[in-house]
Amino acid sequence: MKIVSFVIQKGGCGKTTTTVNIASYLSLQQFKVLCVDMDPQGNLTQHFGYDSEALKATLLQLFLKECPFEQIVLKRNQNLHILPNNLITASAEEQLKKSPNHDYLLRDVLAPVYSQYDYILIDCPPTLGQLSINALAASNEFVLVVSPEFLPMKAIKPLHETFRMVKYHLNHTLQFNGIMMTMCDFRTRHSQEILEILKQNFPHKLYHAFIRNNVSLKEAAAYGQTIFEYNPQSLGAFDYQNLAEEFIRDHHKNLVKQNYYQNKFNSLPKEEQHRIHSIAKSNLSSYVRSNLEKIPGSNVIRESLRIERNKILEKLFPYRIHAEREQKL
Repeated sequence: MKIVSFVIQKGGCGKTTTTVNIASYLSLQQFKVLCVDMDPQGNLTQHFGYDSEALKATLLQLFLKECPFEQIVLKRNQNLHILPNNLITASAEEQLKKSPNHDYLLRDVLAPVYSQYDYILIDCPPTLGQLSINALAASNEFVLVVSPEFLPMKAIKPLHETFRMVKYHLNHTLQFNGIMMTMCDFRTRHSQEILEILKQNFPHKLYHAFIRNNVSLKEAAAYGQTIFEYNPQSLGAFDYQNLAEEFIRDHHKNLVKQNYYQNKFNSLPKEEQHRIHSIAKSNLSSYVRSNLEKIPGSNVIRESLRIERNKILEKLFPYRIHAEREQKL
């Protein structure tokens, strides 16, 4: 089980959008996911379609031990749950600081439910205050979400200093997972320069997949939907699919699942393999299909085709049934 905080002390960098859509994709791949909205603005809660200000109980009530977890958690579907937040938490932040265990409030809330989830993803506020400290103290890893602009780059240094403080004093196991780039337009020289700076300073921590500017991502948020619900054929869905796949690639459970699909595919007759590949190609967006023909050797394009193929194999040979059989043996 992984607990990952998505952080950057600057608003408007796509942090919440990234948390929402990676969580959504993981849930579609049958992982059990809990999303924690640590930002009192409640943007993650709203992005999932809930009216944050209408909620009678939120994460704050968990911190104050006024309500149990089951009364707070919002179950969007079988695999995707949300711990919501709203502005009332901001007014109570000073009260929370008086708690004797104030740096570990979130950790203590999550500890009893660790076994229920494969991933816990935390959307942090755009500040390095008490709520962000709580998120990092509760996490195994954190991800920096940056847009290729000057101000988000300026936010990396103080955030790294906070990471060192939390790791040294509060959470020795905290690791820096990597940097995800959002809202990218590499046609501009400035974006290219920012990309080169990140490559030079974080050569092994910069995700290869990145998120391009795409109007569907903004529209999905406005409608309270994930990109995979709103427009699964959009560039935004394609980008987040590839970013999420890179995010989970080293997860043992995911590797086992991918090997299962590959073995099932290899066991099929050649005619059936060809038919499944043809259906998978037809399910790709027109953008991806055109690039599949132009640059067939592209890792990102090839990965996208494999993902579509595995979706078909999941319907033919449900991994859930296989996993249940394995547990009984």
